[in-house]
Amino acid sequence: MSRNTSRKVAFCLGLVAVWLAAVSSADAARRRPSSPPERSSGPETPEIRSTAENKVPTCVLPDRLMQFLQSQNAGLEPKFRMIASEYKRHGEALRIRWDFAFYQMLLETNYLKFTGDVKPKQNNFAGIGATGGGVPGDSFPDVSTGVLAQMQHLVAYSGEMVADPVAPRTRLVQDGVVAQSKRLGRPVRFADLTRRWAADSKYARMITSVADRYKTAHCNGVQVEETPVAAAAPELPQKTAVTGTKTPEAHGKRRGAALAQKALEEKRDEPATVAALGAGSGALPMPPVESNGACNVMSASFGGTVTLLIRSESAKGVTLTALDVEGGSEDNQAASYIASHAPGGKVTGRFKSRSEAVAHAYDLCDSGRP
Repeated sequence: MSRNTSRKVAFCLGLVAVWLAAVSSADAARRRPSSPPERSSGPETPEIRSTAENKVPTCVLPDRLMQFLQSQNAGLEPKFRMIASEYKRHGEALRIRWDFAFYQMLLETNYLKFTGDVKPKQNNFAGIGATGGGVPGDSFPDVSTGVLAQMQHLVAYSGEMVADPVAPRTRLVQDGVVAQSKRLGRPVRFADLTRRWAADSKYARMITSVADRYKTAHCNGVQVEETPVAAAAPELPQKTAVTGTKTPEAHGKRRGAALAQKALEEKRDEPATVAALGAGSGALPMPPVESNGACNVMSASFGGTVTLLIRSESAKGVTLTALDVEGGSEDNQAASYIASHAPGGKVTGRFKSRSEAVAHAYDLCDSGRP
């Protein structure tokens, strides 16, 4: 065999070997299970878009979010006092996990203290367009529009185009953002914002840290604080102070009307925020009921800003309880309180503040037909 013939044979054998290796590799690949979609890096976080299986927890409520925010920012600007309700409204409309969007806002703005390049007047709550080096980013005319801009930006990061974004930055970058998100081949999580929305490798971990702080403060069960306010029976003219937190005080022979006035005076600085939540301002009508026992006025609280008046009866007489509840959870919290503390009770009024509810309760007791 000539040298050239030997070279040709060796070359052909080499090609056959390569072909066999390729066939073997392809066959092995077919036998292996397909690789799972790429997982997000960082801590476990929810998907950006809400679904029946990916809901905002029931312990996350606008009232509680505002309490949490104000615990970190006592000097909160008045224009931001309803911002949590805007997150809920826009988040539900766009199917965004608005609780994590709110936590993202707290991180981005340092609890609305705005210690970075973005300023409060911009209403830019997630650093949209603020690319560093003093660049302030986009500005929006009001708080609601600013929240909407963040939600729309999150929609783009979830892999869906936004028809008419309010943020110039969203209009500019959403084509590339959506395409990159779709390449993940799975639902986008908040953890996927790391090194994308923000360059910081700990971005998602820091958002999760804010979420964990909120959960520790507001998702470990609600303790109901119940305080006797007064008993307005003619036979018992001397009762404890109205708020239940001050030194017991003798009221002499003053009846319900005088105690009601004292209740309003001692609580005159209490903010009436219920109207902003869309709540009614007056008491619902209460049918007169005969009672041959004492009429007791109590207060109890779940820590919210809405006050309900609950009427219940027992062998000891009629009890009227001014119950502070959280906006959006009135029915559930009232039912919980009635089941535990006022069997057979009913909600008979809704008020702007506890002081108004207590005052009305005194008037009813004073009338003798609570």
